[in-house]
Amino acid sequence: DADVSVELNNRMLRLHVPGDSSATMAVEDISFNPSTRRFTASIVAPVNGPVPTRTRVTGKIFKMLEIPVLNHRLARGEIIRGRDIKWIEIRSKQTGRNVIIDEADLIGMSAKRALRMNTPIRVSEVGQPVLVNKGSLVVMTLNTPLMRLTAQGKAQESGVEGETVRILNTQSNKVIQAIVTSSGQVRVIPVSHIAMN
Repeated sequence: DADVSVELNNRMLRLHVPGDSSATMAVEDISFNPSTRRFTASIVAPVNGPVPTRTRVTGKIFKMLEIPVLNHRLARGEIIRGRDIKWIEIRSKQTGRNVIIDEADLIGMSAKRALRMNTPIRVSEVGQPVLVNKGSLVVMTLNTPLMRLTAQGKAQESGVEGETVRILNTQSNKVIQAIVTSSGQVRVIPVSHIAMN
């Protein structure tokens, strides 16, 4: 199949044919074990020579998988874009259940630590980008059916989109809860909503 690779046990195998013969070969007597994915076979070279030589070969067949990786090094906190991704083939058993195999699970995510190029990326190595950093100034918005209020606050903790964080109102010096909506922006949770929950 196109999505497999073959590895010979003897990687230094060389086939020699007389100089006046055609450099042709054929494979005979193939034996394959599906559970171990190991095989044995005989290679005949040259195919129609007067004295064909048979060489026994053994090896293993590996299922290959195409996965997205980075085409350059990415620093911690950087956002992964489509232009940062390229595809490589690796053995499917090397992926494990925690290696990302779909680029949709990478694009728009943030690196939790420095990521190397050409290396499988694990789920634990990326996350939603931090839009509000602890100690940074943010714009707080409070929406009600009758009005919309905005004020400045200071984040008491970092947060990603949709996460509830504590914000210090710089005017009243009171700590309130707000939901991160975008970079440097939070939506204040009304007191009545907090009481109900």
